[in-house]
Amino acid sequence: MEIKHYARPKSLDEAYQLLTSSGKNALLGGGVWMKYSNRKVDTMIDLSLLGLNQIIDREDEIVIGAQTTLRDMETHPSVIRIGEGFLSQAIGSVVGIQFRNVATIGGSIAGKYPFSDLITPLLCLQVSLTFFPEETISLTDYLDQKHKHPGILTHIVIKKASGKGYFKKVSNTILDFSILNVAIYYDKEFKIAIGSRPAKPILAIDVMNMLNETPHLTNEIIQLAGDLTIKTISFSSDERGSKDYREILAKTYVIRGIKEVSRP
Repeated sequence: MEIKHYARPKSLDEAYQLLTSSGKNALLGGGVWMKYSNRKVDTMIDLSLLGLNQIIDREDEIVIGAQTTLRDMETHPSVIRIGEGFLSQAIGSVVGIQFRNVATIGGSIAGKYPFSDLITPLLCLQVSLTFFPEETISLTDYLDQKHKHPGILTHIVIKKASGKGYFKKVSNTILDFSILNVAIYYDKEFKIAIGSRPAKPILAIDVMNMLNETPHLTNEIIQLAGDLTIKTISFSSDERGSKDYREILAKTYVIRGIKEVSRP
């Protein structure tokens, strides 16, 4: 990566003016993914002076600054309580502790990385993103946007809930990217997300609808949910795994996850 200038603005207004002054300017998160690119940047904008590295526990939500490291988020008591630890577990599966001490949640979300072990479980929760200038959108709407968002991601807001979660990452080694990941959350209704397909993480809407419209969950229904997963969600092959292998993994862990979160 080639960087011509480096700036540490003292306000969001200043940072936004820098960002919008040139299409070749860029925001710096943790920088762990950016450094692998060949991108040429006129001015790299460091947000570290803006106090965006705090986690605020409110009555009904958790507000996480975009500059918060994955490790700080992983070990925070309020995050650990979400889904009986499934979100913290998912974050803990991202590479190693040294990596998570640097990588930020804002950078991890803004990049919309298809292999993300963080976005998949977040899709199962009520998550909104706050941008400067003032705008709040849901995580799902943000992921569906085709264009690059023009604002600065400042906070990630997670609504508290009392459900149970499940997360499974399959990879060749503990430090490798996911071949596939699956997240399931149950709090009166099922939420199921599949990531590293290898396309971006998505909700298994058809599977969720079937389960949530079924009055009595049986083993037969759970098996049908596994079958429906691979019928309604697209998978493909890459250097880490084949389409067929990903389908087997998805069906297997959706079935296991449903059983896990629905168990009293």
